[in-house]
Amino acid sequence: MVHLKTKKDKSKILLFILPALIIYVVFLIIPLFGAIYFSTADWNGIMGTPIKFVGLQNYLSVFKDPAFILSLKNMGRMVFFSVIFHTPIALLLAVAINTKCRGYRFFKVMYFIPTIFPLTAIGLLWYFIFMPNGSLNSLLEAVGLATLAKGWLIDSATAMNTIIFVNIWAGIGYYMVILIAGLTTIPDEIYEAADIDGATATKKFFHITIPMLKPILSMCILMDIIGTVKVFDLIFVMTEGGPNGLTNLPTTLMYYEAFRYDNYGRGSAIGVIILIIALVLTIGSDFIMDKRKDR
Repeated sequence: MVHLKTKKDKSKILLFILPALIIYVVFLIIPLFGAIYFSTADWNGIMGTPIKFVGLQNYLSVFKDPAFILSLKNMGRMVFFSVIFHTPIALLLAVAINTKCRGYRFFKVMYFIPTIFPLTAIGLLWYFIFMPNGSLNSLLEAVGLATLAKGWLIDSATAMNTIIFVNIWAGIGYYMVILIAGLTTIPDEIYEAADIDGATATKKFFHITIPMLKPILSMCILMDIIGTVKVFDLIFVMTEGGPNGLTNLPTTLMYYEAFRYDNYGRGSAIGVIILIIALVLTIGSDFIMDKRKDR
């Protein structure tokens, strides 16, 4: 542990911390308190126009809005399926690549490539694939499966599921790399001892790999929850919340309320609700993980 003996040492530490602290306060703390303040006001977001204090009216109106309730359900579906698929698939890929089989570097790069691109670019890519005259329907028609072709992003039965699929596809490589790094921290001696005891690959996976990776798996799940709750660009690029608002998330509704409908107070209220949801889900999942560790 480092002991600071003089005020000069403390001043030096403060000088190093100060730039990051200023950025943190200016771009996070101040906007956060600003959002909380505006969420209790009726304001159109235009400088110079009057700001009317309305208390919790924005929050009440938001929760009475069926569109917002639907967006919460959509967000819940995205979080659920992201957690169910992202980390397990990423773990299997990480274990397979960690065996260093022939061509493992190629597969590592291929799986990681989607992570390099911003979600906006990925959304546009898959939009052109799933649009009614897009690549997927053209391929289905070419192989004689024209009956399966449909408007994937404009059909109410498939639009949300299609976006969930794209979100899962885009994130697997990111968590795979994190888990590969985690696998390198497991000592080879543990696996060698298991081999001597006659343990199969399946037993080593469930009794060595997963237990040793629990802290990293927990971190991946927490990051996945936070990242999915904040998804905006994927929805905005692929469907803009359509058809008829069926694929809206709280993030897209927040944007529309604040910048399309000039209802900055209501948009800020949705933003605060998103923050609270992210905090509750994060703390809740972290608590569950800690309980499982203690068993």
